[in-house]
Amino acid sequence: MKNVQHPDAKIVAVLHDILEDTATTTDELRAMGFQAHIIDAILALTKTAGENRFQAAQRTAKNAIACEVKLSDLHDNMDLSRLTSVTVKDRRRYQQYLKVKRRLERARSVHLHLIELNLTTDYPRFQFQSSQQNFQYLLNAMFDLEHSLGGIQIGSPQEWWILFEDVSVYFAYCQRKGVVPKLEAFFDLILTMDRDYFGGIFQTEQDRQLFASMFGVFMQNHFYRVEA
Repeated sequence: MKNVQHPDAKIVAVLHDILEDTATTTDELRAMGFQAHIIDAILALTKTAGENRFQAAQRTAKNAIACEVKLSDLHDNMDLSRLTSVTVKDRRRYQQYLKVKRRLERARSVHLHLIELNLTTDYPRFQFQSSQQNFQYLLNAMFDLEHSLGGIQIGSPQEWWILFEDVSVYFAYCQRKGVVPKLEAFFDLILTMDRDYFGGIFQTEQDRQLFASMFGVFMQNHFYRVEA
């Protein structure tokens, strides 16, 4: 757990097994003065009855703090050098951990990108969903922040949601298949949606430059980011 950086993540790292391994309840944690977001992260890391590691990872993925803590935990668990001998069972468990790790790394990239955007509290709240829906929210938020007709500028956040629908599907497919997205495909999908739904109002060179910049930032966050 030495890899966690955020102070809240350090607290959760210490307490992450408390609900699972002791009789402590969330009410008791609350009475001790732990804040709601700390308790939520602990809950996201606590296995429930009949739940396998992949189902547990799906819950963990939705919480930014829990993602950081679980990835650190996996880093420790996947260190085979700590074992005196590596059995077939150990290798099988390692492969399962690897799948969970990849899933959580993708989720963490979403959470980190969201933090970087630094959206105001009155912006529509992000709800972690499928990769395609997460990407669509992020792309629309980037557009809202930078374009003169973006939702923040016109007082209607996430107004251009449909503009990024197809390209979000494309990004999600590329990430799932381990394929590097192409700028040409990115342009084509967005500009086609613009023509189909908005009469081609986002086809100028300035618009293309913004879209190209968004593509670069998105690639850096979700395809090139190196996890610690």
